[in-house]
Amino acid sequence: MKWWVLPPHRDVTLVPETPEGWHGLDLARGFVRRVFSAESVEAEAQARELSPPTPQSMRELLLLRVAQGIRGRGTVAELRAMGAVLTALSGPPHGIRLRLDDVELEEGTTERGADVERAAARSAPYSPEVARFAEQVAGAECVRLWLERDLQLPAAVALAHACPAQVALEIAGPFATTHREVLARMAAFRRATFPENVSPLCWRMAPLDAEPSPGQVVWIPDGQRLDSREDGADTLARLRALTGGARWAGHVSLHLLGTPESLVESGCDTAVVEFCAVGVDHVVDIDHRSIPREWLHRGFQRLRAAGVRVVAEWWVGAPGMDESLLDASLAALDDSSTAFFDRLAGVRPFHLSVERMARHGDVARSWGVPGERPPDRDLCRSVPISRPGTIPATRLQEVLGALAGRLSNRAPLSPGRVAAAFLGAPASAPEGGPATHLRLDPGCAVVRLPASLEGGPVPSWYAANLRTGVVLAMDGRLAPELARRTVAAPVADVLSMVPEARRAKWEETLVSKSILERTRG
Repeated sequence: MKWWVLPPHRDVTLVPETPEGWHGLDLARGFVRRVFSAESVEAEAQARELSPPTPQSMRELLLLRVAQGIRGRGTVAELRAMGAVLTALSGPPHGIRLRLDDVELEEGTTERGADVERAAARSAPYSPEVARFAEQVAGAECVRLWLERDLQLPAAVALAHACPAQVALEIAGPFATTHREVLARMAAFRRATFPENVSPLCWRMAPLDAEPSPGQVVWIPDGQRLDSREDGADTLARLRALTGGARWAGHVSLHLLGTPESLVESGCDTAVVEFCAVGVDHVVDIDHRSIPREWLHRGFQRLRAAGVRVVAEWWVGAPGMDESLLDASLAALDDSSTAFFDRLAGVRPFHLSVERMARHGDVARSWGVPGERPPDRDLCRSVPISRPGTIPATRLQEVLGALAGRLSNRAPLSPGRVAAAFLGAPASAPEGGPATHLRLDPGCAVVRLPASLEGGPVPSWYAANLRTGVVLAMDGRLAPELARRTVAAPVADVLSMVPEARRAKWEETLVSKSILERTRG
């Protein structure tokens, strides 16, 4: 028997079609199913409630309880809850910290092989899956670990060490192909082989508690992003080869919006595009092309008429693009007459991946002067580019956080870079008429902890919003009333415990802090 193994940690909103002749073993999805089950989350919460309180245990308990509170409020809220649970379960003493769409090492970076091996030697939230893996594959002919991204590296190293010595071990996948030479030198993979010319997997969307079906959407990952360098016929042919003619969603070059027929004819459901800056007349894409905005708008209108949604990502920190361009881009986005997308999913740091550099070396040169990969990072994922006027790396995270906050005030952003988040329902249009009702924000829950977040012994109420990151200590008299307000009710009912003279001020504060949201009822 040959096992095709998907290590944690990857996009678990997707399921691959296992190649013929192989048996699939999706440890990533199995791990998240286990820890995100209602029974598991409650058991983890109770374990922290019954233990002596510490600041760490109370922060983890807050995440777990808020995750429980927002489940059932739709796909996006479910994904936020999933991310909160993963983070709560992956703090010290583990060697990694998990996000919905990311992995951070407690010491070092996944761009350095030695750091990955050190982290993999420590316990991890998915350690039970690693232990069971060794039993499952005992006696197998071959095990192939499939690496899509660096996020899976710590788990893949642990699995390679656990793989029985008599079982042949293979390492494949897009990340393995790019970094084959370095991976082959790592202790965990020295006995492995790296097969060549392995076809990419076909991914389908599927809820965590269900299996994929032929009718579900095929997803095109960003590593297979469709490029406008091909003509329309070539693009259509490639799409049909990737999707088998099925309805699909995924990453495409921004330039393709201007020639939308191939997307429409191929059965596109949702196109995900990226941009770096928006002007009155032009949009700059991640390949440093300046594209007429009116041209993109006409293509977008054609896509909208055909029922195709367009979701955008804003890549911030591109070479030569300083902070002044952020305000100019925000102002330009306010002009809906030349809109080129339905929804903005979020912001992320600009990066030129080594894979894109290998495919299109001219892209790096068009941005500036490509630098050398850092010598201490043998698994480096991007190429540094030097150009005057670039946002300093030391400020980029602060700038991204501030921009995300401003955008979130306009419309909710996606909880992470996973397929289901890109395909999540777009924000509804503002309702007409006065907002006379209140309810909890969809990303917020009000919960009671047995101690304060500082670990103090006094039971405390908190409101926490997983969308905005706001955490607010709450009055113990008002909090239980707010905790149950998931359905809109008149302001006077929701804030009945607040004196009428102070009610408007309380309403404004709780809405501005993203604890409550106004509705028409």
